[in-house]
Amino acid sequence: MVEQTWMGLGRLPSLTSVEEISVTPEKVNLFGLQISETMLITWVVMLIFIILAVVIRLFVIPRFKTVPKGIQNILEIFVDTCEKFTNSQLGKRGAAFAAYIFTVALMIVGTSLTELFGFRPPATDINFTIALALMSFVLINAFGIYYTGLWGRIKWFFKPKFFMLPVNMITHAVIPVSLSFRLFGNLFAGMVVMDLLYSVAYLSFGIPAVLAIYFNLFHVGIQTYIFLVLTLSFMEETVTYGAKR
Repeated sequence: MVEQTWMGLGRLPSLTSVEEISVTPEKVNLFGLQISETMLITWVVMLIFIILAVVIRLFVIPRFKTVPKGIQNILEIFVDTCEKFTNSQLGKRGAAFAAYIFTVALMIVGTSLTELFGFRPPATDINFTIALALMSFVLINAFGIYYTGLWGRIKWFFKPKFFMLPVNMITHAVIPVSLSFRLFGNLFAGMVVMDLLYSVAYLSFGIPAVLAIYFNLFHVGIQTYIFLVLTLSFMEETVTYGAKR
């Protein structure tokens, strides 16, 4: 009764609006195929990035000069920042993985900005975050094998003592689960908060615009940073014992 009274005064969102917030994204029909809205948005963002990369490679990079200025200066700042970030976590081994780290950061941030245009961010779809986590998981193990060898990677699971094998195997197996659900949970929660604010009449003016700056920029940046730091930390752990390079 109290809930109905407050809803009538516009103090609480209606139950219908809350029920519209779904964990699974809506499906869209594309040439007879049913695909998720988030997958379509991901393809569009990827296409935009690919076109930009081709344009930069064909028309910008050939014009690079010894003393950078303009767009060259911006690009070099991005590259230098990314290399310093990976080197801070992996030392001399970091430069080889700077491109991957930059790409993942670009995808998470770029796709999340689509919420500003009224679309559901792909990172609020568990399939998107699982895909990123699995790629990182494969790279983490490839990193370990490259620097310690296959036998060295196997011996890692028996360190520091042989009886730690079950613990090491379990903790290592849950890495993709941890990475994907942490990113998904935080960004999905942000989307839910924004939807609830928009559904409340007297809060739908001004406040969502201010909070959008936080949830679409600052919050996304923090979660992206955490995802990348954890990925690099797990990489560093794989060479804790017996790195040959």
